[in-house]
Amino acid sequence: MIIGLTGKSCAGKDEVASILSSFGYYVIDEDKLGHEALRANRDSLISEFGEGILSDGEVDRKKLGSIVFSDPLKLKKLEAISHPWMINETKRLAREAEKKGLIVVINAAILARLSLDKISDAIIFVDAPFSMRAKRAELRNGTKIEDFRKREENQEDIVSTFETFSGKIVKVINDGDKITLYRQVKDYCDTILARG
Repeated sequence: MIIGLTGKSCAGKDEVASILSSFGYYVIDEDKLGHEALRANRDSLISEFGEGILSDGEVDRKKLGSIVFSDPLKLKKLEAISHPWMINETKRLAREAEKKGLIVVINAAILARLSLDKISDAIIFVDAPFSMRAKRAELRNGTKIEDFRKREENQEDIVSTFETFSGKIVKVINDGDKITLYRQVKDYCDTILARG
């Protein structure tokens, strides 16, 4: 079984992924794969964006980010290079884990953008009010509200509805404490997943 885990910035996806991991589920972290994709596609990225994206010979995420996140066309070019690699690697890791009898969790804010909802049997959408997510971003990274709003604009396709998805979608609301979040996730696993 493959569970797609998604939600907007600072909603609490990583916390839910950590809970699912503690239950023995195999978590594939797309953020981590995104970093690996930059290394794996270094030459293509230099060819597209120039050597100015490098620091000490490696692709610098901040330098690359400052180029692509202010220009939608450049972002699409980055995604055209990195996303196919990430998708293939996700499918490979998922197959290996399923062969071992593990339940797979794909932790990806951009689950639909990567078309990974298409290989998911169920989806967990983690949500929290905008004001709460903005506060978390400020506490965690020092992100100002204006910058968080801009990030939010780039996440318009991260929604709790998936037009072509016919499986079960569960919404987890992360607006309380960690114990409440844990209970929601455990209840989901005990009921929905126990039925197979």
